[in-house]
Amino acid sequence: MGNYIEDQMKQIVTFCLLALLGSSVSAQSYETAQDAFDARAWEAAAKLAREEAVKGNANSQGLLGQLYHFGQGGLTKSSELAVIWYSVSIANGNAAIEGMYNGAAFAFSAEELEKIEDKATTCLSSQYKDCD
Repeated sequence: MGNYIEDQMKQIVTFCLLALLGSSVSAQSYETAQDAFDARAWEAAAKLAREEAVKGNANSQGLLGQLYHFGQGGLTKSSELAVIWYSVSIANGNAAIEGMYNGAAFAFSAEELEKIEDKATTCLSSQYKDCD
């Protein structure tokens, strides 16, 4: 029960901080997105991760992949979108996300995975405008 209360308090504190920051939320970094994720403030984590992911932040791209992988933050649960964002994250130097990539990619045949990787390449070449 203690963990539940602690988690709820973290979530409340995160929401209060985000409310205080108002319009400056878009200027927040990956760390703020990760803090929201850790506090299980999924919607805030998704918003912040996307803002940083489209700026090219590899860690935020991996975090966005996780949110898609598990269908959190108002995002549709999608192994395909998870693989796309994991691939982009890895291409941008985030080797730590490879385990998550492998877990999501396992669901696809080699042919399906090749098509998904093509979408990841399109995502990269479009400067993150054509990813979802």
